[in-house]
This record gives sequence, C-alpha cells and structure tokens, in this order.
Amino acid sequence: MKNKKLKLICNKTFDKKEIKKLIEWFIYNYGSIRTNKLLDNLKVIGFNSATTAGISLGLEDLKIPLTKQNLISNTENYLKKINDRLILGKINFLTEIERITDCWNTSNEILKKEVIKNFRQTDLLNPVYMMTFSGARGNLSQIKQLVGMRGLMSDSQGEIINLPIKSNLKEGLKTIEYFISCYGARKGLVDTALKTANSGYLTRRLIYVGQEQTIKQPNCNTNNGILITNSKNNKKTFAYTKEKLLGKILARNIINKNNNKIVASKNQDICKYIFKKLNKNKINKIYIRSPLTCRLNTGTCQICYGWNLGNGRMIELGENIGIIAAQSIGEPGTQLTMRTFHTGGIFSGESNETINAPFEGIIKYNSNKEGKKIKTQYGDKAYLTLKDKNIYIINEKNITSKIKIPQHTIILIKPNQKVFFKQTIAEITNWKNIKPNKENYTTNSKEIRTQISGKIFYEKKDKDLLWVINGTIFKIEHTYSILKRNFSQKIFISLDKKNEKNTKSIFKPRKIKRKNVCIMKLFNFIKIQKQKKYSYSIRIIDVKNKKLLTEKNSSEKLIKIKSNSNSNTRLGKIINKNLKLNKKIINKNSGQIKQQRNNQILITKANSYQISNKKYLINKNLIKKNSILSFVYYKNKKTEDIVQGLPKIEELLEARKKKESYMTTPHEKLKKYFITFKNKYTTLIAIRKSVTKIQKYLIDKVSFVYTSQNVNISEKHMEVIIKQMTSRVIITEQGDSNIISGEIIELNRIEKINQKLSKKVKYEPLLIGITKLSLSNQSFISEASFQETTRILTKSAIEGKIDWLFGLKENIILGKLIPIGTGFNLDIRK
Repeated sequence: MKNKKLKLICNKTFDKKEIKKLIEWFIYNYGSIRTNKLLDNLKVIGFNSATTAGISLGLEDLKIPLTKQNLISNTENYLKKINDRLILGKINFLTEIERITDCWNTSNEILKKEVIKNFRQTDLLNPVYMMTFSGARGNLSQIKQLVGMRGLMSDSQGEIINLPIKSNLKEGLKTIEYFISCYGARKGLVDTALKTANSGYLTRRLIYVGQEQTIKQPNCNTNNGILITNSKNNKKTFAYTKEKLLGKILARNIINKNNNKIVASKNQDICKYIFKKLNKNKINKIYIRSPLTCRLNTGTCQICYGWNLGNGRMIELGENIGIIAAQSIGEPGTQLTMRTFHTGGIFSGESNETINAPFEGIIKYNSNKEGKKIKTQYGDKAYLTLKDKNIYIINEKNITSKIKIPQHTIILIKPNQKVFFKQTIAEITNWKNIKPNKENYTTNSKEIRTQISGKIFYEKKDKDLLWVINGTIFKIEHTYSILKRNFSQKIFISLDKKNEKNTKSIFKPRKIKRKNVCIMKLFNFIKIQKQKKYSYSIRIIDVKNKKLLTEKNSSEKLIKIKSNSNSNTRLGKIINKNLKLNKKIINKNSGQIKQQRNNQILITKANSYQISNKKYLINKNLIKKNSILSFVYYKNKKTEDIVQGLPKIEELLEARKKKESYMTTPHEKLKKYFITFKNKYTTLIAIRKSVTKIQKYLIDKVSFVYTSQNVNISEKHMEVIIKQMTSRVIITEQGDSNIISGEIIELNRIEKINQKLSKKVKYEPLLIGITKLSLSNQSFISEASFQETTRILTKSAIEGKIDWLFGLKENIILGKLIPIGTGFNLDIRK
C-alpha cells in the first residue's frame, strides 16, 4: 500500500476556486511538505497547458449578444411612456429620474446575463470566456463593457448622469458617450496614485498600534468571551459563521440538551470536524474565546487568539500577532476603491431580482385570487402575490410559457396585456424590507425649474397640477428700446385709459416718447404688429415687479375642427397632449385654448408640473425660463454608504467625528451604551458590556467594507487592532489610589487595582483612534519615531519617563534583540 501512488480522479472543470479548495484539502490532510510537491506539479501542468493551448485574443472572440438591440429599444420605448406621463403632470421629475436610473440599471443586469448565456451557448472554448470564468484574468464587469453596454456613469459631483452609454467598447463610443466616460477613466488613474500613498500610511499607523501585541502566555484564565449564533438561513450566513468559528477556542462546554452529552469541551479548538459535529447536534449558540476579552495587561494569550492562520495550528508563544494583523488589514488597501459617493439618494447599485418575459406575447393570470392590488414606490399600479402563483405567456403561434412566481412578488403588468421579449414582468421582494424603517431615512429637497417663461395657472380640478402658459417677459423700463428696435418702420396701437372714450391713438415710432411707454402699466391690452407672421400681445402687467408678459404667435398653434360643440374645446380650457379634439384630430402639444372662431381654435403652448403642496411654491404670477418654481421634498436613506473603500476604513479606525450632524459617531455610541448599562449594572459590568458592543459595531463596519469589495480578511486581525483602540479608560474619581483623575489607563490594569481597594476608582470607557494611539504608547522611543519627535522627546525628558522596551520598535532603534520568536524568553512573563 505504501508504494502505491495516490490517484485523484476529478470529473469537473478546475477553475481558481476549485484549485484553492484542492490545495486547502491537501494541506489539511497531508501537511505542508507534500503540498509543496503538489504545487510544483500543478505549476508544470499549468505551464505545459498554457504553451500547447496558445490562447490569444482576437476581435472575433468578442461576441455581442443578438438580444442587445431589442433590449435597448424596448427600454427606450418604456422610458418614452414615462416621459409622456411627466408631460401630463402625472409624475414629478424626481420620480422620472429614479425610474430612468432604475430602468437602465435593470437592463444592464439583464444584458450581463445575456452575455454569459451567449458565451455558454456559442463556444465554451472562447478565450474571453475561459480567461474570465477560470479566474485567470479579467472579471465580468470588464467583459460587460466590452460586449454588453457600459451603462450609467457618474459626473464630477458623484451624481448619476441620466444618459447611459448604450455602446460597448467593441462597437466604439459616440462622441458624447466618449466625453461622459472620460471623467470616470481619469478619476480611476488619479485614485490609483492616491490610493498607494494612503494605503501605505494606514499600514504604518496600524503597525505602530499593534507592534506590542505578542503571544505572552498560554492561558489568561478569563471567563469572558464572545457569543456567536450559528444560523443556517442561507449559504452566505452559514459560510460567514464557519469562517468566524474555525480556529477559535471554546470558552464553555457545549452540551446537547436532548441527551445531556458533551458535544465539545471547554478550551477545545474548533476544526472542520467539530464544526460539523456542532451542526449535526443543531447547536445555535456558541461561546468562544477572543483577543477582545483577553485579561493580560500587555499582549494576548494563546487560547484567546486560537490558530495561526498560516499553518492551521495553535499559535506559538512569542509570535507577534500585532504586525500580522496590521499587514493583513493594510495590504488589501490598494485593492479598495477611493470612491466617495454623493448620490443624493437617487441611485443605488442594487436592483431587485426580476422575472423577465421569455418571448413576445400576451400575459395571463388571475388577479382576483391570492393577491392584492397595490401601488409601487413610483405610483404605478401593481399586483402583490400573497401565495405562489402561476403566470402564462402566450405568443402568436399559441406556444404557452408557464412561470411559477414565489410569494410576495410584485407583478408589474396587468392581465391580458402584451409583453415584449425580456420585459420585466415581476420583481421578487423581501417581505421584511417592504416597510421602511423611519429612522434610516432623512428628508431632502430638490428644486423644480421651469423649461419655459410665462404665466402660472392652476386648474381647479387637479390641485397638484400647475401649468406654465408660454410667453415672453419684459421689464417695463426696457419696453421702449425693445419697441424701437423691433418696430422702427411700423405703427403700434395703444388703448389709453385716461380718456373716458378709450380713443385709439396712432403714433409713428419716432414720435414715441419715454413717458408714453411708461403709461403702459395702466393699459389692459396692447397689440403690437410687426408683420403678419409675428405679433406680440401684451396680456398681463405685473405692477409690483414692473414686468410685462407678451405672447408671440410663434408659440401658438391654429387647429381647424368641424364643430364647436365638443366640451374639450371650451375657451380657456387646458388640453393635454394626445387628447382627441374630434374623431379625427388629436392634439400633439399641451396648451391652453386662447381663441375660438369659425371652426378654428388657437392654442398657446403650456407645460405642466406636479407640485405636492402649494406652500412650497416660490413664484405665483409670472416666471422666467429656468427659474425655480417650487421645491420637491423627498425621503432617502441615511447616507451610510456615501464614503466607501479606503476612506471608510480610515474613518472607522481613526474614530473620527462625521460632518453630517444626524450620523452618530462611535464615541457618542459608546457613551450612550455606557449610560444605559450603568442604570442596570455595576460600573465594571457596564463598561465591559458597552465596550463589547462598540467593538462588535466597529468590526462589523470594517469587515463590511472589505467583503463588499470581495476582499476576505479574518476577523481575528481586526479584533487585535480594535482591542487596542478600546483598551483604555479615563479616570473620573481616584478613590483610594494614587492615580490622578483625568489620567488615561488600561482597562485590565485598573480592574486589577480596584480589586485591592476599599474605595474604588471610578472610570469611564474611552475610544482612541489609531494615530492618537500610536502617540500615546507606553514607549516614548516608539512614539518619537512615529510623529512629532521634538514634542514627544521634550515632554518625556521633563516627565522623566522610563521606557521598559516591551515593543519591537524601541528594541530595533537601540539595536537589541527583539522580544518575539527566538528572542522571546519564556522565563520572563511580561
């Protein structure tokens, strides 16, 4: 048996993930020396295969899916309908922007799926497909840009531009698309340069914080630990808890409640087999040891830390875990983005899971049973399924497609309606997330601006709808010069109210005096005629603001109709776009009926705007083009994700105060927790509980930034750094001790001092950022080598400080052997 070679039979494609799993399994079962040989063999196989395959990339390999054009044209048609609704005033412009962004985002996602499907159906040995999906080079977002569409881009303010880039890089970009995408490309290059410097500085600060953290003792004999709930809700949470538990040590015995047998005992490390055992016995709550709760004054003990993740064995005494932790957090910094979003709550990169039509046809389902008619967030009518439901789509050839829709799905299309290919029929929602939490939302405002100048008009029927009737606005002072310039060879007629009989006075332009024009504010109606084609009618005079509203006949439209009996053609009535004036005639523009005679109506163009409340209306009479008409107030999620990537990590580890007043800082959170726990427990327990809460908060936030950008870091490393940030307290009352109030001291140290005192020292928890922590080290040599050298050395000399040379930095500076690894002395327990 010994001479026989181990044969592995593999019947599936080995991509990057599978090879990773194989190596992990091999090292776990056969050790590191045999794994070295395996890796050498894999390398040889890889080089041979790459040479013989001779994979190259050509233009023909970039295959654009045939469904792309259909998808884009269908999306554009849908957005035209939304634009028509905006013109009719059924939705406001804010909803339109949201819909456009949402719509293109969904189309982009569908196209991405189509790209993958197209590659799989046409050629599995396509070089582009092989490179991307093996994990060798490139990712899906790059392929999507090459053969799909580039999609929505952001401008310099971080706002999403509503004009998506429909072309891909193979087809080539249009001029406007090129300029839109230029900003993102430049920002990417600048960010790469900045990122390297920022990432390096973050690593340096972390190393100064963690350099003293060494494994000092086998066990600190603490009873404290962390509770982890083992949930099997979905694959993600299961994998996350598995990652959290592997390599940790149990803080208490785990007993099966059914038979009272011990499943795993205290101080036992959790390996894969123990984890399987815990799942088999359905144990949900597991209490484990953690570096956060270690009782040593300096450093950490073996059992609180657990495995060394490099070799999967218990960590050795003298190992410097602080440096490992600092490098593990700092190194992926270059992979993170430098992005800072200011999206104003309009765009979120996520879109709900959608169900799309497999082909063109008519949709059929029963809307009377097992569901409820609702309105979506955009005000559209929809149908919410309360149970699983079947939908049928029938095409022209009577081919029927049956789609089973899960519970709590929103169906967006009415029954018996026509659907086009790949149209979104339904959205799968999470029932728990449908009701928004009020605390997570803030109210913002955005102005509505007019696209034309004119007079503001309200229709009595529709309170939310406001119309601006087209016209040109002049200031009264400027009217004389305007008349002189435009009508130098013509006459104009004025109706003078001063005379009782309203006599007509005819002037030639050269006889016009300024005072005659100034009297115009008393006139009701003045008609100035330049030619037959163009005439200005001064309709309204705003005496307060000294403004005139004139109407050009270029903004008017004459429509011939057979009879005047139709109620749609009443004088002064506002008529909408696409309204039937007669059996044959359909109005093409929205406007107000101005004149009506001899089977003809004259319409002045008008624009409609949806306004929720009149009290937010700024202008109430005449308004110029591009002026603010009103404000729209809307709710959007509190901007937790505005700062992402590296700046977010820095913000958390520095425990900085945020600019936004509504966002609570970690310092405020810690204070709040301490006050609430102090009312229930003693100071000792209250501080421990509040510190544990803030530690969990910081770890969750930091790990979320990394996982959201596909960087996996063990939480063990974060725990080592965050332990240092929360390890100090500030003294409020000195009690029987010699410690001065206001002094900052280690939590573990003060707890041990308090055990021997009759009148206890009172203290409060403290959170210190990594820069401040580096400058408040036990060693003044280490502090001075970081920043502010002169100040620290002067202060240390005045105070007569002693450096006990516990850390690495101070020993390196003095040329001594560093107290880790072989230099760690077991007899001296520091």
